[in-house]
Amino acid sequence: MTEIWAYIICVTICSLIWIINGRWLIHAVRKHVVSEIYIHTGLGIFFTLLVIELTLGNTVTLKLFDIFLIRVIGFILYIPSAYLVAASMHALKHKGKPKAKDPTATTTFLDSGIYSIIRQPMTLGMSIWSVALIMVFQSILSMTLGTLSILCFWTSARKEAGYNIKKFGKLYKDYMEKVPMWNFFKVLIRSKKR
Repeated sequence: MTEIWAYIICVTICSLIWIINGRWLIHAVRKHVVSEIYIHTGLGIFFTLLVIELTLGNTVTLKLFDIFLIRVIGFILYIPSAYLVAASMHALKHKGKPKAKDPTATTTFLDSGIYSIIRQPMTLGMSIWSVALIMVFQSILSMTLGTLSILCFWTSARKEAGYNIKKFGKLYKDYMEKVPMWNFFKVLIRSKKR
């Protein structure tokens, strides 16, 4: 009987995820913002994976491995991923001067704080979190949906460049030459050389 409740809870939460996320997807489609379509698809897949693993776990996800060290590394990866997402959201909300409730709808160009190191910290953080989920759950489902969400976040980050060039022009093109999309090691190497 408890297994039936797990399925009901899983389906209910996943439905809510896609209903709420679907509103953002429809908004992105109407505005023709391809990067937002990919990021919200990635978020839907990501949260669906998390809910299925947490509610149904071993019953449907087909565990591949159960290696403790890999799981620990996955949990450790939650820290940088949470930092990247939180720092980018904070910067967008407080320094980006968004014109609506959506903190990503900035009106000001940002190139300080986390944005001086990485151009797309939010999508990088979500991708690292997806890798972490793959490592923590170690199942076929986590590998499949985690990889799909990473591809969506990466594509979103790539498409965001075109959107920002339209929005900020040459300023953003110059910024792209200085700050890598996801490779923060490149910035660290540059700063050591100086």
